[in-house]
Amino acid sequence: MEVLQILYICCLVAATIKATVLGWRYSLQFQNYLAVYLIGTLGLEFYGSIKTLLKQFNFAVFFNIYAVFCILFFGVYFSRVYIRTFKRIGIFATSGLLLYLLFFVEILSKQFLPQLGILVALFYIFNSILWFFQKLKLPVEGKITDDPNFWISTALLFWSTYIIFRFTPMYLFEKEDQIFLNILRKIGSVVNFIMYALFYFSLLKYEAIAKERNK
Repeated sequence: MEVLQILYICCLVAATIKATVLGWRYSLQFQNYLAVYLIGTLGLEFYGSIKTLLKQFNFAVFFNIYAVFCILFFGVYFSRVYIRTFKRIGIFATSGLLLYLLFFVEILSKQFLPQLGILVALFYIFNSILWFFQKLKLPVEGKITDDPNFWISTALLFWSTYIIFRFTPMYLFEKEDQIFLNILRKIGSVVNFIMYALFYFSLLKYEAIAKERNK
């Protein structure tokens, strides 16, 4: 395992522990069940790492299923923070995408489907931008950076921008330019590290809000 990947995993572990502790101390609902997503992600990363070390590469189907889980989770996540028209738009987008995956994508394929990664990224971008638009429309209540959802949306937007570039030419690079593909993988570890560092920062904001309410 490369150093950059180890750093990314460590950051994910830190965020998962923080979310779990906050969930136990206050409640999972208060942090919008973010611990559930992080635990699932960490579990899959460990599973994938172990299978890779054993030279067993027959786990792609789990990443396909995980992509669907991500869409479902963040569909629910954002539906809990949207209001009025924004909530209806978010629920409609999530339902439409899940129905599309059910009927037109072979989710249980034994090969990882790059189009799934692209769909997840587009879904994240859509919801992140929709959240920012809603935030701008609402009356100002403190600094936007004090809102945990600001950091979640920023993290998802940042990750998605890279993923679209990463997955679109994935198999072309695999056949034509292994060196460039390896560079993209290293960049991906950095992107993942930043993403979960932002998630950790959002958990600090959730914690600050919880402490303020419990005074």
